[in-house]
Amino acid sequence: MWVPQNLDSKLPVYRAITDCLAIDIEQGRLAEGEKLPPMRDLADELGVTVGTILRAYDLAEQRGLLVKQTGRGSFVRSHRDHEQNKQDALDETGAVDLSRNTPPFINLEAQLRRSLIEIGKDSNLDGMLEYGQSQGLLRHREVLCEWLGGRGFAANPGRLIITGGAQQALTTALGALTSPGDTVLVEELSYPGIKNYARFFGINLVPVALDEGGLVPQSVEQACLRNSVKALYCMPFAHNPTTATMSQARIAEIAKMADQYGFFVIEDDVNPRSLKSDFKPIAAFNPERTVYISSLSKTISPGLRVGALMPPQGLLSQFLAASQTTSWMAPPLMAEVACHWIKDGTACELETQRNVITSNLLKQAADCLSEIEYRFNEATSHLWIPLRDTWKAEEFAETLGLRGVRVSPSSIFAVDPVSAPSGVRINLTNIDDTLLRQSLIAVVELLNSAPQATKFQM
Repeated sequence: MWVPQNLDSKLPVYRAITDCLAIDIEQGRLAEGEKLPPMRDLADELGVTVGTILRAYDLAEQRGLLVKQTGRGSFVRSHRDHEQNKQDALDETGAVDLSRNTPPFINLEAQLRRSLIEIGKDSNLDGMLEYGQSQGLLRHREVLCEWLGGRGFAANPGRLIITGGAQQALTTALGALTSPGDTVLVEELSYPGIKNYARFFGINLVPVALDEGGLVPQSVEQACLRNSVKALYCMPFAHNPTTATMSQARIAEIAKMADQYGFFVIEDDVNPRSLKSDFKPIAAFNPERTVYISSLSKTISPGLRVGALMPPQGLLSQFLAASQTTSWMAPPLMAEVACHWIKDGTACELETQRNVITSNLLKQAADCLSEIEYRFNEATSHLWIPLRDTWKAEEFAETLGLRGVRVSPSSIFAVDPVSAPSGVRINLTNIDDTLLRQSLIAVVELLNSAPQATKFQM
């Protein structure tokens, strides 16, 4: 019977067991398809509870180390079981899709099943399927504010609105703040959906400059001197697509400018924090001029669709009306699952797992991309590759697609494609290592080659 050896005393026992399992599989002490001991037998052997072994096996299943077969037990996962992961990474043409900005995959099926059982037994489900409070249940808002407290500022449950993800929060913010014809500043490379919002709401987008340190305050000030600005939409931390994080000095400058020129900042802060991050958002510097948006999609689970919207206190009723217009309320059952995971430590565990996966992906990228210039942020799994004079972004992405790898060209993110920086975004995913390596090598090979002549019609 397999028994883990030399458990790390610094870790919770269940995590230490899972780590030992991973090491023994990697070093060949456990073979593919080998049956693992029944949970009660292993619990007795280690002198721990069956619940501890259950958490260890659940975590191992999430990490792709084992599979559970009803009535038979748990088995070391075969490499054949990774074929589905390979297929999930391919688009309809068979190309490896590195264009989607999604978090590293973790199998949450076992965790969700267990949590739903626990919620059914212990939680107050009264009203979960009825029209409820548009702002969200107070107990949910309190838990989400505790979670947001770890992101660098004190969130207020009285001001927080629970939304159906960050996208609904952004829709609500623009609907509450702007009218047709208003000017909104955006980073010259920004969330692609912002251009659709501009068409929907009839607002004018004015791009402001980015550099390796993120949003350039001087560019914001120049735009304010030339325009009557209603709002600034920006991503100060782990910017999408360039990965840049603004310094606290720049953050303070933007917060001061919001007062000076009378605009509101819509701060999009959805990316996970790295372990070493001490970043404080703009909302911590100027809460009365900042509309703060966050979400659990990149840190806990995209499918929960639980977001957080924190408007200035004086605008709460205005934002509630806009939120009701876009969606009467976020689904309270999803918020219940999210809060359950925050309270029982699952959210922290998932964030830790994704940080580990992201770190490993960045190491793989470093091995493959050492010959070229690229930018990254330890908190996220997407990379930014600046393109200089040889390649145009769309041409590079199209040619790479013909070689079986999809990436996102800067034109997707550019508010003004003529003046915006040129580059491509690559989103690393935890697919088969060989498949990822081949894809990254294809990027380097194409970047080191010159564009070829193409067919054309007279």
